[in-house]
Amino acid sequence: MRKTIYAWCFDHGIMHRFHGGDEPWCTARWVAFTATTAEEAHAAKTKAYGDARFLHELPASKQLEVIEIGGARQNTR
Repeated sequence: MRKTIYAWCFDHGIMHRFHGGDEPWCTARWVAFTATTAEEAHAAKTKAYGDARFLHELPASKQLEVIEIGGARQNTR
């Protein structure tokens, strides 16, 4: 069974689903969560980032965190 990766995209303001084994198709700023369902992923997103949908709705420190996560992902490709 292929694991689905759930990731909140702060550019699109929605939860993306990347199917295991496939390269993530979104090149925007997103953060993946360890979760087996979209509901679990959304709860984790809310716990980490509150109700913010878009990057500009986050405090500066959280904006930097999201940007750094994306940069680290780019460096591993």
